[in-house]
Amino acid sequence: MFRQFPYLKSLFVAGAVAAMSASAFAAGISAEATMSYSQISPGVYDYQITVTDTGTTAIGTFWFSWIPGAGFMPAAPSSESSPAGWVDALTNGGKAIQWKATTDPIEPGDSLSGFSFDSTVTPEQFLGNFPGPGTGAGDPILTTTVYAGAPLVGADDIFVVTETPEPGTLLLTFTGLGLAAALFASRRLRERLLQGVMNPSCVELTS
Repeated sequence: MFRQFPYLKSLFVAGAVAAMSASAFAAGISAEATMSYSQISPGVYDYQITVTDTGTTAIGTFWFSWIPGAGFMPAAPSSESSPAGWVDALTNGGKAIQWKATTDPIEPGDSLSGFSFDSTVTPEQFLGNFPGPGTGAGDPILTTTVYAGAPLVGADDIFVVTETPEPGTLLLTFTGLGLAAALFASRRLRERLLQGVMNPSCVELTS
């Protein structure tokens, strides 16, 4: 039939693509995640991840630092932990972590924390790109995949996890900046006072 009516082949292909797109849209899987961190010992960091279901279907698999065919982590993690109702497993030779639900998937609009691990990979390294070679070369290391059901089954969504420091880390950063500013101001004041002692005519009183 396609030989006699070539345009029908084009219409058939276009219809198949549209149907596939409609199916993926209907599945409505979409997610985002944040990863906080804190240094627990020299060269070792604790990472805590919270996943939010921003779609219209439940999430049954959260595959961190992974796309089909490639894991991105520069070093294998340790002390992996899962939220209640989930189990974890290292994949791709320790370059990715797969979490899957056993009883409690993430429902649309809900967030779930408790995905955690320790690693010698620094927060700065996690913000880099996978150098390759092979599948995913150049992609962010934090690129992650979720599935509506079991791993590699059904609709999926690929996105990049957002890295955020622990509140305590931010407090230490801001405190350090404040101390640095105070020390700088104190040094400037000492310099001006010393100038006044050496040359009183240069002293200018300011509020």
